[in-house]
Amino acid sequence: MARQSEKGMKVEKGGLGAEALPEPYDRLVDRLEKVVGELESGGLPLEQSIEKFAEGMRLVREAGQRLDEAEKRVEQLVRNASGEEAEVPFEPGSEKGPGDDGR
Repeated sequence: MARQSEKGMKVEKGGLGAEALPEPYDRLVDRLEKVVGELESGGLPLEQSIEKFAEGMRLVREAGQRLDEAEKRVEQLVRNASGEEAEVPFEPGSEKGPGDDGR
């Protein structure tokens, strides 16, 4: 039977298997929103609040790592001066990609 590990990986009962997949980013965000809601409700005892806060921090780190990984994978296809398509690494904050002549 599959369950979620602390690291957000799907784990088959009995340990990590070849099927271990990272938890989708959207699911991490959903879990984080739930944790934040529970903390904001103010109905948790101090010890549970601390545990929830620690869980939230783990989720924030994992989601941040996922975004960093995704950013590294994103590439833009642009046409260079000779009209050929070229792969250019994604540069956050850049409004115009290299080779697009300002278009």
